Amino acid sequence: MNEVDLNGLLKRAALTTPKALLLSTESAFREKLRSDDGRARRWRFFIRMLLIGSLVSGVATAGIVCWRLASQDKTHTTPPTMRLFREAPSI
Repeated sequence: MNEVDLNGLLKRAALTTPKALLLSTESAFREKLRSDDGRARRWRFFIRMLLIGSLVSGVATAGIVCWRLASQDKTHTTPPTMRLFREAPSI
């Protein structure tokens, strides 16, 4: 069976289906979509929690890394030696 035969078969099947059955199925499907949004709400909640969790973990990781690097930095613990204090000024 090629694509042309399949398309013809599907068209014949669609034409032989009673219109009342199609309309009742379509209206039932639309009604279910209108009334059943529980799955969508659960997915939105899951995605929202996933984004919030990744944001919190990213900020926490950045804070820990910055704190660790700042605690190991010895640049500002001792003041730099200035030339003025190393030599006596010549008068």
